[in-house]
Amino acid sequence: MTASSLRRAAAVGAAVGGGPRRRPESGGYARGDEVRSRILLAAIKLFGEQGFDRASTRAIAADAGVNPPAIQYYFHNKDRLHQACGQFIVDRIQSHLRLPMRRVAETLGARDRAAVPQTLWLLMETVVDRSADDSDIPGWARFLNQAAFEVTDTSVALIHNEAVLPMCDAIAALIALAWNRQESDEAARLAAVLLLGQTRAFGIQRDITMAMVGWSDFEDGRLDLCKNFLRSQMAFVLATPFTADKASHPEFHS
Repeated sequence: MTASSLRRAAAVGAAVGGGPRRRPESGGYARGDEVRSRILLAAIKLFGEQGFDRASTRAIAADAGVNPPAIQYYFHNKDRLHQACGQFIVDRIQSHLRLPMRRVAETLGARDRAAVPQTLWLLMETVVDRSADDSDIPGWARFLNQAAFEVTDTSVALIHNEAVLPMCDAIAALIALAWNRQESDEAARLAAVLLLGQTRAFGIQRDITMAMVGWSDFEDGRLDLCKNFLRSQMAFVLATPFTADKASHPEFHS
């Protein structure tokens, strides 16, 4: 992982598009932040359920238990509220990943190949656990699914650049270290993309996953079963250096 990637992974994203965080006339900053968070959580839920166009600011205000003018007060308009929702998700992701990403930086800095499996699994398991549990930000997965269909939406790009890309950088760098290759190794990058992509089954593709395996939730040991399977795949990737050169893998020839 490059120095710039490590800095990006460790940094907490600056607030984007939410407008100035004004001090309320009463209640101080703590009260203002609490109201702002309620509005954001309500907006994420309703944008996810109804889409940007159908979700009204009046309905969002009602769900948050505030008066409609509060949205203009904190976010100025609906577009900037939606952008602030993306930043809110980014901030939570970065908060949850702070410890795993610090461990990644330590492992890469020390070039400790023996520590790679434990470090990588700490990161992967954190992603899986947070993806499978939406109690922190209810409806975040549906929000992203809806946002992906909005041509002019910037929230998905924000989350990709500030949260997903640093994770992919970290995974690729750890795999390259395990394979004793340069961090720019194409095969290590491809392996990281495919490995990280599997975590989507716990988050934005959760409903599809449940339908395909006939589950209603990840309770009663089902999440642990999934994690054990994912960890075995991770171990196989680390133990099996691959090359992006098709010619060196005749078993994949048609």
